[in-house]
Amino acid sequence: MHRGLEAAYIGIESTDPARLGSYLTEVVGLMPGQAASDGAATWRLDHKAQRVWVREGARGDAVCMGFEAADARVYDQVLERLSGQGWRVAAGAPEARRARRVRELAVVETPWGVPLEWVTGLEEAATPFSSPHYPEGFVTRGQGFGHFVFVVGTADEYEAARRFALVGLGLALSDWLRLPMGGTEMHVSFFHCNPRHHSLAIAFLPGADVSQRLHHINFEVAHVRSVGMAYDRALRTGTPLANALGQHANDGMVSFYSVSPDRWRVEIGATGRTVGDDWSDVREYDRISDWGHQPPDALAQALAGPFSSHA
Repeated sequence: MHRGLEAAYIGIESTDPARLGSYLTEVVGLMPGQAASDGAATWRLDHKAQRVWVREGARGDAVCMGFEAADARVYDQVLERLSGQGWRVAAGAPEARRARRVRELAVVETPWGVPLEWVTGLEEAATPFSSPHYPEGFVTRGQGFGHFVFVVGTADEYEAARRFALVGLGLALSDWLRLPMGGTEMHVSFFHCNPRHHSLAIAFLPGADVSQRLHHINFEVAHVRSVGMAYDRALRTGTPLANALGQHANDGMVSFYSVSPDRWRVEIGATGRTVGDDWSDVREYDRISDWGHQPPDALAQALAGPFSSHA
């Protein structure tokens, strides 16, 4: 496992930045940061100056993700490996480094169509992190950003994405999911590069709509109580839910998923498993969750069932 890597940030192009900003602040509970030098709105999770940035545009999708190297040696090693394997790598322009608040930046094209920005020196914030929703903060120290999950549309893209993560970036495979769904199968691979169970996952479902590549962003909090309070905020504000409370089988995270105004999802969770250099539980799962994570329709049917107080 490459201990010198962390997921650093994600960049979003939104069709309605003001509405998305309200969702990120009031429902998800992020802390607004100072606008970037290119005018993008930013949000904080911790002591770093920005972890999420948003600009206006038609895509309604992720336009980049950032991974941070611990030092120049790791930065150079990964760039040399990617270039040597034929991945297209370009130096980041000075204005991009200023906007991302990083020291070094290179841009790498990925098989799933969302550029990866390879950086060092993600800037510290000028003020302490403070959130009325999460007084204890988010889980980021030594683990970086939560995680990102992207979707691909073909088996070839899926294999190329796995090779990019494992051989190009040097991430390690945590485990994988193979889930029969009617006449087809969903495949998801989970990758780690520090104690977080996965910083990146790639999902493949034959025939799925891949016009939007970002499936979800995960933010990890310290306590299940904070997950429940975020769940209540989503219900109270009428925010659409993709999945109710539940616990994942592979990473053990107790979480729920809400739907952003641009239709990609946010998972807020706690109790995620951590991994180490001795990680040996690399195996296939045939289920997403041990319990819960039901879609809203299933909850509605349950509430309308014979034991409902409204029956």
